[in-house]
Amino acid sequence: MRAELARPLGKVVKGAEVVAAVRGAKPLVTVGDYTTADLVERGVLPQIAVVDFKTNRIEEPRWHTKLKGVGDWVIVLDNPPGVIRRDVWPVISEALKSRERVRLEVRGEEDLLALVCIALAPEGAVVAYGQPGEGAVIVRVDRGTKGRVHDILRRMVA
Repeated sequence: MRAELARPLGKVVKGAEVVAAVRGAKPLVTVGDYTTADLVERGVLPQIAVVDFKTNRIEEPRWHTKLKGVGDWVIVLDNPPGVIRRDVWPVISEALKSRERVRLEVRGEEDLLALVCIALAPEGAVVAYGQPGEGAVIVRVDRGTKGRVHDILRRMVA
């Protein structure tokens, strides 16, 4: 499914366009260090930030510095590369219910957790994640995007 998962699930935006693209999100969820840091530097704080402090699976100390102030509540969870562990689902669900801003620090890799965030987020939410070399993918969560993600997740399990 690598080729299918490499295709953006939403609109790809670059630079300052990202601020307008996420406006009105209730809530805003960011997945990825660069996407999260870029929005924060532009004055947009996500309700939930899912980060792993890596770029292309390589530890990047700068992300610890840039992202340490994101979130009122920090949860550390394990999720190996190329996998979605079952136990991340309730953690992300609880984060979405929180009134506080939440930073989910992933030991392993956070990329596929964008699918979980889209599947669990309420309609009206926006999930923003990075598309390497292209920009940020902005997914406005609605019935259609949830259906598409549930289909992908079903096929991943099979």
